[in-house]
Amino acid sequence: MNAFGRETPAEPVYILSRLIGISGERFALLKDRRTELPDPWTTRYSVGPQRMKEKAAKTIERSLSSIGLALQWAIARGIDLDARLDSLELFTSEETDDLIHWLRIGRATDKRRRHRLTVLPDTAYTRAMDVRHYFSWRAELALHRISVSSGRYNDASRKLQDWKVLLGSKVRAGGGSEGRKMGLPEELRPRFLEVIHPDFSENPFEPRHRKRNYALLLCYYKLGLRRAEPLVLKAEDLILAGSKPRIAIHGRPDDPEDPRPDQPSVKTADRVLQVDAVLLKALMDWLICRGDRRLYADAKKPPFVFVAEDGQPMAGRTVYDLFVIIKKVFPEFGTDLSPHTLRHDWNDRFSELCDSVRKEEAGREVDPDRCMTDARETSLRNYLMGWKKNSKTGARYTERSTQAQAQGLSLKLQGVLSHG
Repeated sequence: MNAFGRETPAEPVYILSRLIGISGERFALLKDRRTELPDPWTTRYSVGPQRMKEKAAKTIERSLSSIGLALQWAIARGIDLDARLDSLELFTSEETDDLIHWLRIGRATDKRRRHRLTVLPDTAYTRAMDVRHYFSWRAELALHRISVSSGRYNDASRKLQDWKVLLGSKVRAGGGSEGRKMGLPEELRPRFLEVIHPDFSENPFEPRHRKRNYALLLCYYKLGLRRAEPLVLKAEDLILAGSKPRIAIHGRPDDPEDPRPDQPSVKTADRVLQVDAVLLKALMDWLICRGDRRLYADAKKPPFVFVAEDGQPMAGRTVYDLFVIIKKVFPEFGTDLSPHTLRHDWNDRFSELCDSVRKEEAGREVDPDRCMTDARETSLRNYLMGWKKNSKTGARYTERSTQAQAQGLSLKLQGVLSHG
């Protein structure tokens, strides 16, 4: 325990609240329980720079949740946050350590979740970056009030930059950084496909839900979809007839047809993805099952493809529960298995495929416009993942293949050195 202590207040001062506007648009804000009013600064941040950057509603909610934890930390430590940010006398190294520790504490209250004393490294990292962006935004507003010609401007600007670097280095040193997640180990890929198959004798799901869960989990595995993307699929997005069956991925923010209070949000770009024969059959089998009123009452009413047993669109929490069940019954998959793990795994497999294409192209003439160059691989990956054309996001998904290639080259180098 450091000088600040490590206790967590029993009741949070700031709680995340959601509002639905007249147009159906959903807004997230932090409410101060002491006043029962929205916190003015975080509200300005969420409706201003956050929305100006066209961030998804769920991303803004996550960011506000992280910021709420930091505001709670300041109250618990007796830190006048407004005074610190307005004066640009930010946080000491010890205070920054304590803030990072605070952000790592697990606070799940859902009884269906296994409580964690600490959150996963990537979650801690994301929380810290959300807080850094917010504190930097607040501090930059104060910085802009200082005359550029003033000697204090350069000093304040340097302090802000130094603190941003300090927090980033500390949270990375603690095990959290983007790109640390990995896909499935190669030997577990066929095992995953085996255990989720409806006909597998040890399938861990209720028999009536097996075809639905199989189709859903195959979408994650075969297409690398984000968790929310299959949950917002509608019947009109499935083009399954003809020689090129495919599904269309669309973002539908504030969809008036979506009754879910925690509406799934798609952060990626719209795109059309072809499906293979295995996924096609799984989807067709599920659609037939979906129409059975004995299994899914009123399922024909909502337009969404994946529904719960009461016929309502499937909730994101249900997806979480599916992965919890798999990990509990089959511990070989580890504790971090999730839709995002499968998204990383898709990228691992895509990298492997591109490498094999490059080997096939070596030594023969290939149309330069279709040759599998690094640039073309990036372009194809960005489209299939729904990223912007010039996105650098793909780099974080290639860590495993990079590590494997580096290890192979290292062994070759050692051999060369050993044999002269």
